[in-house]
Amino acid sequence: MLAEGVLSIRSVITYPLSVPQPAASGRTGFVNGLVVEIVTADGRSGFGETCSPVSPRATARIVEDALAPVLLGADESDIGALWQRMRQALVAPVAGAGAEAVSAVDIALWDLLGQKLSAPIHALLAGHGRDRLPAYASFIGWIDDRRAVAEAERAMRLGFRQLKVKLSPPLDAAIARVTLMRQTVGEGFGLVADPNGSFDYVEAVQLARRLAELGYLWLEEPIDPSDLPGLVELNRHGFLPLAAGENEFGPRGALALAATGAIGVLQPDCGRIGGITGFSRAVTAAATLGVTFAPHHAGGAIKATAALHLAAALPGFRVMECSLLRTALHDDLTRAPTAHPSLLDSDGCLPVPQGPGLGIDVNRETFARLAIHR
Repeated sequence: MLAEGVLSIRSVITYPLSVPQPAASGRTGFVNGLVVEIVTADGRSGFGETCSPVSPRATARIVEDALAPVLLGADESDIGALWQRMRQALVAPVAGAGAEAVSAVDIALWDLLGQKLSAPIHALLAGHGRDRLPAYASFIGWIDDRRAVAEAERAMRLGFRQLKVKLSPPLDAAIARVTLMRQTVGEGFGLVADPNGSFDYVEAVQLARRLAELGYLWLEEPIDPSDLPGLVELNRHGFLPLAAGENEFGPRGALALAATGAIGVLQPDCGRIGGITGFSRAVTAAATLGVTFAPHHAGGAIKATAALHLAAALPGFRVMECSLLRTALHDDLTRAPTAHPSLLDSDGCLPVPQGPGLGIDVNRETFARLAIHR
């Protein structure tokens, strides 16, 4: 029985979405995602999003079949309790699509709480007073040199001061690419490198040494990110900070990366690690160990906005990831731009939304246009 004046969750709606990969990404196929809408008894809607690369429809079924029974009729403000109950409802260790489902729901619950209290999420998290956030352009794909240079120059014209460069074997080609990028943007422009775990340990040592010589800021997932001992040993060389964490499905795994000395930069994804709740727990614990964080982002505008609130609020923030390669998921899920290059100020910083909850106006027409029918 709910106390007088407490509203309850009336419905949970899922929107599996898909768009083609941007040509400049160097990738084929689709970018898939899932938006979750939670509607309360008084008619308010909260929205959450996850990037669901394998099957948004499967993730949607988890929300509908396993999580909705936990949510319906519950007080939407009991976020901590609901987070725990959702994870328990999945029975097995929470990972993959299950973690994505919990994450999207959790973001929507925080959106509702902010609306209820007329406060932005970063204020609910007792933030650090950040109202603008340095951002890096993500990313230069593994494409030919001519296009890579053109994309880097475009990022600079847009106002970015930092840039992520994707790498792939062979090692000599990767080293040639990071050298070319430094020559393109010049000294003093921030660069980070991300091979997505595609090198072995010996190659990673050579790559890290060269990146340090070129003044790169960090090296993200140079080897398989599940190889924790390998990351620890590589980080001990001290060439430059290592970064990882986007593949963690809960705070415990993220904390292990920080606690064992494997990384200097934690990169949790709020659409994978457990939403606002899981992300906050991981980053706050890592900060006590002196590990900074830079939110990972793959997906659309709703999740990117959630990351902005987290970056504004939590200790140890370093820099935001902002998509250079735009899709309708980035640009059309909301009626006004959010986490968008057009919002960069003269210092390469993004503004933090100040409206209640996520502070966005969701464009429902986009749900129908990007809906998965195959």
